[in-house]
Amino acid sequence: MNSAFGGALLSILAGALNGSFAAPTKIARKWRWENIWSVWAVWAMLILPWALVFVTIPHAIPFFENTPASQWSLLILFGIGFGLAQIFFGLGIAAVGIALNFAIAIGISTAFGSIVPFLSQHADKVFTSEGLFFFVGILLMLAGIVVSAVAGREKERNLSMAIAKTPNPAEKRMSFAAGLTICILAGIGSPLGNFGAAFCTPTLHRALQTGASSVWQYNVIWAPLYTASLVPYLIYCFYLWRKNRSFGLFGAAGTGVNWVYGFIMAALWMGSSAIYGVAMARIGKMGPVLGWPLFMSIIIVASSAWGFITGEWKGAGKKAVNSMIFAIALLIIGFCTLAYSGTLG
Repeated sequence: MNSAFGGALLSILAGALNGSFAAPTKIARKWRWENIWSVWAVWAMLILPWALVFVTIPHAIPFFENTPASQWSLLILFGIGFGLAQIFFGLGIAAVGIALNFAIAIGISTAFGSIVPFLSQHADKVFTSEGLFFFVGILLMLAGIVVSAVAGREKERNLSMAIAKTPNPAEKRMSFAAGLTICILAGIGSPLGNFGAAFCTPTLHRALQTGASSVWQYNVIWAPLYTASLVPYLIYCFYLWRKNRSFGLFGAAGTGVNWVYGFIMAALWMGSSAIYGVAMARIGKMGPVLGWPLFMSIIIVASSAWGFITGEWKGAGKKAVNSMIFAIALLIIGFCTLAYSGTLG
């Protein structure tokens, strides 16, 4: 019980870090999307994950040399899909803001990322009281996603009316429908990282057998999976550098601090993944099913707080703000229901 409680606390910490990682994009000046997010990607998906591997996994190079091709295939496949999802995730923040993007994308990710491991690994519990509360929790989270989308639509309507009354309106914004589509695609692909942890257990077991601590065993999943994620991410950034002629902005005057912001984003994001891995190890076999919703729910709360702090909902209207708060409440209640379902097992 103490181990599981400690895992829950670590999941909360991991969620708070992850929910905060995108905040520096609000203050990175002169750079375009592809500049700040490419710096984040190289640090978060390549340098930091492998640094953690070589610090925490004994005999790391022989370990990966002896990893079966079937496991490599799964990690690469999940990684590429996860990388595509992260592209949509970053675009979603630019399109609809931190709070709304996190709520929709992470809400979908939580539901999808929990259902698949539950049905594939705990199918015998579907028609039990545990299964009942599990699916009630999923439905509550889906309701939260729908309400957050309604709040976003109301926000867009009010902001569009305000912009129309401005003498010199700013450049045309992406439509809410397009932004919503991007968030949904991000949400569908984001659980692929969790699938790597859920379906590559042979690699985790080998890590333990070769002397790795159970606290750090998930690092053997994150490093290759995130490296595979980097490939589609950088391809897209190269496309944008060419299209927007933005590669030169890396050396623009007054942008040195942006490199620091990119590193901070990566440290928060990768730190959250490492801590989440420790949390799952403490929770045990139900880690991917119960640790994932807790992790995701705290991300939503933290990112929503940053969205309000940075003024994303200024001028959105009382109805939109109240709807968003209600959506967050539904997501939290959904998590609590999922957590309760785990205690029944």
